[in-house]
Amino acid sequence: MKMKIKIPREYKNKVTFTSRLFVLGLIFYGVWLLAPNLHMMKFLTASLVAYTTGASVIVNDGVFVRKGVFLLQIVSDCTAWKELAVFLALFFSWPKKKDMKKGLYSVAAIILYNLIRLDFLVLFPDSFDYFHPVFQYISIAVILFLWTWSVGITKLKIQYSVGRKKTRRKTKKRKKK
Repeated sequence: MKMKIKIPREYKNKVTFTSRLFVLGLIFYGVWLLAPNLHMMKFLTASLVAYTTGASVIVNDGVFVRKGVFLLQIVSDCTAWKELAVFLALFFSWPKKKDMKKGLYSVAAIILYNLIRLDFLVLFPDSFDYFHPVFQYISIAVILFLWTWSVGITKLKIQYSVGRKKTRRKTKKRKKK
């Protein structure tokens, strides 16, 4: 005996999104359980932070950024791989049309945000204990905003018109009867 489940039309996109997100979440969870070392990404992240803050990179039993007496260990979580995985899972789970260019801009923005976050922690080492947990909540907000913008839920218009004047179309007024 065959059973066929029919999903009502108004729930189809919601079920599609949820099932795709569930599958991509399982894949992400599997990668997370493998606990990748990501040594090259840690070194690249540390190098970028050192370059932008005037610090130095130390590779010993780990990857560190040193500025003065402050030593920041760059762990796998500092490379923004989890933030990117969450964003990409949300982005590719969306059942409607997506703007791939906005998705690429969002990936770049997440990487830039991560660099700014680490730079802030290196430049203001006394605030590390306070701001490190705060940045986790800001990361969630940044990911959600960029995702909603990328899939078209948030209508944020970026104008690229440099030196061009906008012209308005004249509309005809309707006559009253």
